[in-house]
Amino acid sequence: MNIKRALISVSDKTGVVEFAKELHARGVEIISTGGTAKLLADAGIPVKQVSEVTGFPEILGGRVKTLHPFIFGAILANLDEQSHIADLEEHSIVPIDMVVVNLYPFEEVQKQTRDEDTLIENIDIGGVALLRAAAKNHRNVVVVCDPNDYQKIIKLIDSCGDIPLHDRRMFALKAFYYTMKYDATIHKVLSELFASEKYEHMTFEKFSSPQTSYEILDDVNEKFVKLSKYTKQATAITLGAIVVASEPDLVIGFNDSLPLSMVNLKASGGRICDLTGSTLVLRKLTNDMARKLRESTFTTIAFEEIEDEEYAKDTLKGKELIRFSYTIDITEVDKIPIAQMVGNMMLKKIVKPWNVFQLLLSFMPKNTLIAEQDDGFFKFEICTNNALEILERLLIMTEKMGTKILNIYTNAEIDSLFTKICGERAINIFTF
Repeated sequence: MNIKRALISVSDKTGVVEFAKELHARGVEIISTGGTAKLLADAGIPVKQVSEVTGFPEILGGRVKTLHPFIFGAILANLDEQSHIADLEEHSIVPIDMVVVNLYPFEEVQKQTRDEDTLIENIDIGGVALLRAAAKNHRNVVVVCDPNDYQKIIKLIDSCGDIPLHDRRMFALKAFYYTMKYDATIHKVLSELFASEKYEHMTFEKFSSPQTSYEILDDVNEKFVKLSKYTKQATAITLGAIVVASEPDLVIGFNDSLPLSMVNLKASGGRICDLTGSTLVLRKLTNDMARKLRESTFTTIAFEEIEDEEYAKDTLKGKELIRFSYTIDITEVDKIPIAQMVGNMMLKKIVKPWNVFQLLLSFMPKNTLIAEQDDGFFKFEICTNNALEILERLLIMTEKMGTKILNIYTNAEIDSLFTKICGERAINIFTF
């Protein structure tokens, strides 16, 4: 058994207790920090605090925990180099064989706020350094950044007592990609916050200059949605355009790039009263729709077709009107690549099998419910505590309104009680 010592420090604690128990059962010493250490200790797993290893306490409110030679020397030592081994022995540093880390949830936090102090405090420093150090030294250290890999690692250890080099390389590549995306998101969000409109980064995305015509790209050659002019709401409009390509009767509202409200016009009889947000996307902007939107909260309205452009401009004076067009055959919606916006660039992502709600939930935080009502409106709810609480609140709300929930689409983990309550009310559940 070559994995003798593991450092575990995770923000996303999904499955970490079970994983740590499996490692401990196989004789692995576990080192951890803060909340992760407490969680593991409370579960009865022997765990050594990082401060016990370094002889130095966490400082600066937790900003500095692992940044110490007793940690990074233990991770970065090349055990094929005699001079490295000599350094370890001279300074009494014990090698670390596995690093299990995922980062502060900057991606989720930025969907909820643009408060600079909150964003800054959710930028991970030590975690990124740990991942990069372990990935660099992957021949000696197994790096784990994805909870989905926990079970695979245990199986590999049980089958051969170690993690084969091929798998070590794959885990290292995953860690480098994970930190790259993390930094790209930070750069994009802070660039917007600091009022910069030019993002000079990326390897997999293509840059499109907002100073000229603005086109949204899904890879370096293929264009699938084009906007009539540059707008800061490009992410929302792109996602909305793909949604309404699949379901032309849908009208969807966004707050920044986060889906917030939606209605099926046919099912609602043309009512849009419950739509809220800052950006609205629909297939056709009719004169009737323009009148209904005149006093709405929406400041940007995007459409493919328009009944009377002059009438709409006059009626919706003060609102940003953006026309979008599809540059591929939208009759084959399942072939439309989904793209995640990063600054002025798009990262290609295929969602299969094709489903509008699977697409929407892929852009929403974990633990989101989308409830489809019989009046054509959809409620978007993020489960801050648990899905059952949100379900109960939705049921009370719809009963008061005299409506009924038909379907629930979710990326949350749901339990048997949730399923039972839905079953009693003939509500279909779709999980993604």
